[in-house]
Formats: sequence, structure tokens, C-alpha cells
Amino acid sequence: MRQTPMRRAAPGTALASLTVVTSAHRLRLHWFAILAVAALTVATPAVAAVNPVDATVQAFARTHPAISALVTRLDASGPVAVAAVNADESFAPASTMKIITSASALLTMGPDFQFTTRVEGAAPVGGVVQGPAYLIGAGDPLLSTRAFSRGYLGGAGTPIERLASNIRASGTTSISGGIIVDESLFDSRRTGPQWRSNYVWECGPLSAIAINQGRAGNDEVRNAPFPAIAAGQRLVTALRRVGVTVHGTVRKGANTPGGDIIGEVKSKPLSAILEFMNPASNNFASETLTKDVGAYAAGHGTTAAGTAQAEKILREQGALAPGDDLVDGSGLSHANRLSASTLVTMLGLATTQPEWGDPLIRSLARGGEGTLIRRLRDPAVRNRIRAKTGYIDGVASLAGTVTSISGARYAFAFLINDPDIKAAQRTMDRAVTLLATGAADSSPEVPS
Repeated sequence: MRQTPMRRAAPGTALASLTVVTSAHRLRLHWFAILAVAALTVATPAVAAVNPVDATVQAFARTHPAISALVTRLDASGPVAVAAVNADESFAPASTMKIITSASALLTMGPDFQFTTRVEGAAPVGGVVQGPAYLIGAGDPLLSTRAFSRGYLGGAGTPIERLASNIRASGTTSISGGIIVDESLFDSRRTGPQWRSNYVWECGPLSAIAINQGRAGNDEVRNAPFPAIAAGQRLVTALRRVGVTVHGTVRKGANTPGGDIIGEVKSKPLSAILEFMNPASNNFASETLTKDVGAYAAGHGTTAAGTAQAEKILREQGALAPGDDLVDGSGLSHANRLSASTLVTMLGLATTQPEWGDPLIRSLARGGEGTLIRRLRDPAVRNRIRAKTGYIDGVASLAGTVTSISGARYAFAFLINDPDIKAAQRTMDRAVTLLATGAADSSPEVPS
């Protein structure tokens, strides 16, 4: 730029010139400031935007610290934690434990597995089975009368009436030696370990051959004191209705090897059983499946064997946290411990291992269904989520998957051990709603 030689200012003009220069300088600084603010405004969202999902969880945790929470966005490049509080710490999970029970059952027995309840004895001669018939329990959690199935199992039950019809179809018209009921697939413990006494009505007495989930009638008013005997008696009643007479008593005992199968009935596939169990949060089914896992995987139909197998599966999948402790299958025991990271890891694996993962995710309730009947019902949210609730005294939990409006997929788990159940549920539902509406779709990873 060409420079103009300096000239001496005329008297009285110096102040005016200085004023002009100063004003121009201020104007220039003013525009620089505007541009700087504009640049900062443009840059801020990409660098320091507040993640509303993490903010929601963190705000709750400040006054309710007994929480393990983790939300992971399942990106193609790998999982990204977008919200986390005490993710690896283990707390009582309540019924979100059923996710682990479901996964262990699917990985042990397979989604197409069917429980086969059978009756064995001497082949009928002239319609008569000489001696006793043996009713052999297979651990079917939904063996029931048709009336109970309609009223309490959503029609998913395995009808004892069908077993009776199949016995009649074998040519049997009479059984001379009564019914011997074999429930030896399971141990004799009727409840889960370390349950509070008032939880006895949350689950009927356990047995490998319980009918109507251990209830005494076609309703849930009373428990059957001897579920195996009650099962045998219900079979006798069903047989009488199809024209088969049973002479002799109903009693417990072990099956005699070498008998013919004179009738059997198969349950729905395991995947269908879970589609009833999880939305309803059915405790009897989950406790029975836990013993089934022990029986079919290790030959021991006990809760301890089932939870040991579940822990083995978690360990093999890289999901077991140091503080995790599986005590039962339903989550009724306050002694259970799970971390949010354990649940999220298994849910994330379920999205990549469809053989067992698809049946697991499909078994979880949508918003407005099952135990979510009054929650997450917004039309923009309800069909985007699959989740399992949990609630026992002092514990609220929620775990599952959600797909946002833009297609981002998340796995999440919230385990809150706090007496303020309503506040916990509002916080969890708010976080899931934000996920469904895309609030975390571009959020960077947070420390977990």
C-alpha cells in the first residue's frame, strides 16, 4: 500500500482527527467482537453441547446416589456410552434379573425348545393300563388347565386336558394302579432363596410338575400345599372327562424305567414362553426356568445350579461384573446384585447374536404393554422401545433397547436402590423418552 507523507495538522484539527480515528477503531473492534461471538456460537454445540440424557441421570444421582446406570449407543464402529453413573457397581436389580434368566435359558436350551410332560406305564391291553401310570415332570412353567391359561397366562399355557386326550387316543380307557407323580427333575425347595416372607404370594410353590403355577384352583387365591399331588389329581379329573377311569390313589414317587409312553404334551417353544413371562414379569415362570437351566445344563434342578450356570454364561460373554451375585431367577430376593454394565453388555450382544438375541429382545414389553401399561405410552416412543421393568421394596429398575427417530439404537439399564420409587421411574422414563426422540444421537462418549 502506498504511504502518504505526514503533514503537520492545522491548529484546532488534531483533536478532531483523533476522534475520527478512535471512532473507526472502536467500530472495527465492535465488528471483531460480533464475529468472535458468532464464531463461538457456531462452535459451541459441537464442542460443549449438554447431553440431556446424561444430564437427566446425573441430576437424579446427585440426590439419589444408590444408582447404577448406563446408556450405550450401538454405533456400527462400536458401542458409545452416552450416559453413565456407577456403571460397573452392582445393586439389587429387582425384575430386570429376568433378562439374565431369559438369556441363560435361551443360550442353554435354545429358543425352539419345548418342555415335554409325559405319562408312562404298561402299554394298554384291551384299553387297560395294568399297574400305575407315571406322570413325569419336565419343568414346564406354564403347564395348566385351559381355564387358568385363559385367565392368567394369556392363553400361553400347556393344557393338562390335551395330555388327557392324548392318553385316551393311545387306546387307554382305564388305569388300574393309580397315578404316581415324579417331580424329581427339581429339588424339593418351593421358594427362591432369601425371599421376604410377604413375597410368598408373588410366586406359587415350585415343582417340576406344578399345574396352574402351584395354585390350588383355577385362580390365584390359594397355593397348593403339595403341588405334585395337585397335578396328579388334576390329571385324574381331566382323564375322567375324556372317558378314562383311574383306579387307585395319587401319590409321589420315582418313575420306573422301561415303561411305554402312553401320552405326552409339549409346551409352546421357549421363545413364546418368554413372550408371556417378561411383559407380565411372571415370577413362577422365571424361577422355574432357573431350575430348568440347572437341570438341563448340569443335571441339578436347583436354583443354585441354575444361577451358577447363568453366571458362567455371563462370564463367557464378558458381561459379569465383580460385584454381581445371582441369587434367584425372578429378582424377588434383595440379595441379588447386578450392574448396569452387565445388563447393557448382554442387551448389546443380543443385538449382534440374533439366534438367541432376537427372541430375547422380542420378549420385552413395548411402552404401554405389560408392566409398562401406564408408562412410556407416547405414540412417538411406545413402539421404539423394548424394556423390562423391576420393582420390589426400595428398588426400581428398567433395562432394554430403544431405537431413536433417526434410527440410532441404544441399550440401557437403570438400577436404582432408593425408596422414592416414583421419582426413580420418572427419571428413567424421561431418559428413555429423550433417547427415543433422538436427543443423544450425536452425543460424544462420556466417562463410564
